[in-house]
Amino acid sequence: MSSAESPAAPWPKLDPEKRSADVRAFFDRRARVYDRVADRPYWDFSDRVLLELLRRTILTGLGDGDGLRLLDAGGGTGRWALHLLRELPRATAVLADVSPGMLAAARRKAVRAGLLGRLSLLAHDLHEPLPRRLGRFDLVLCFHNVASLVADPAALFARLARAAVGRGRVAFVLPSLWQAAAKVLRDGRPSELRRLAASASVRYAPGVPEVLVFTPAIARALLQRAGCTEVSVRGFPVTVHPEGPDEALPAHLASPRLRRRLVPLEAALCLSEEAAARGNNLLAIGRTRR
Repeated sequence: MSSAESPAAPWPKLDPEKRSADVRAFFDRRARVYDRVADRPYWDFSDRVLLELLRRTILTGLGDGDGLRLLDAGGGTGRWALHLLRELPRATAVLADVSPGMLAAARRKAVRAGLLGRLSLLAHDLHEPLPRRLGRFDLVLCFHNVASLVADPAALFARLARAAVGRGRVAFVLPSLWQAAAKVLRDGRPSELRRLAASASVRYAPGVPEVLVFTPAIARALLQRAGCTEVSVRGFPVTVHPEGPDEALPAHLASPRLRRRLVPLEAALCLSEEAAARGNNLLAIGRTRR
């Protein structure tokens, strides 16, 4: 792919050491309450849609995960590592995170779920190469804001692709530039549009680390530059977006039963790559070369 065909985000140059320190401090403060966000109706719906998308994409053909090794890079409190260990009952996982507080929360959750025997926890700064003793993984995840909270997302994409076995799967969940723009307007902070336009980054609130954001084209280019093939970028959810600064669901979706019925329908719409820019988040998937 030529440079003219490879869109590059105008991200600011950030210091890796300071970036790690800021992120570690922020998530250590938030560790005990972090999962409460995922329990809100909108984010519960979004997570259900994402899980259904994973079943229809990266989990297809994996069966019960016999012998499969999973890496959850920046896995936080273990929400997605534990989801996938339930989906793949014979797989094992390594969860790596820079925040001791988040790792402690992940350990508590794994113990309660009876999954600690299949989940290893690793204190690790994703700006650094993964320890060689870990070997390589069949499936590598890097979900939600993790890739947007490092100093150089392109370097992280390449590093995590190298952590996968040949023909292994890598999957990133990334914040969308377009939805970041919509959110700052909902929050009454239109001045952040200048930052988004100039540096593809946003500050959602005082004390929150600067978040680097992505378009579908940038996510695709980063996977391809990392040596991945069979690259796809999808958005989710594409028809239901959060409302107001509290990120509430639209009022007509108040019924949990209705939301559960909508999940497979929403996931089917999300499978169309044409809808990616409508997604509140992006799901970018690739396979490594042999």
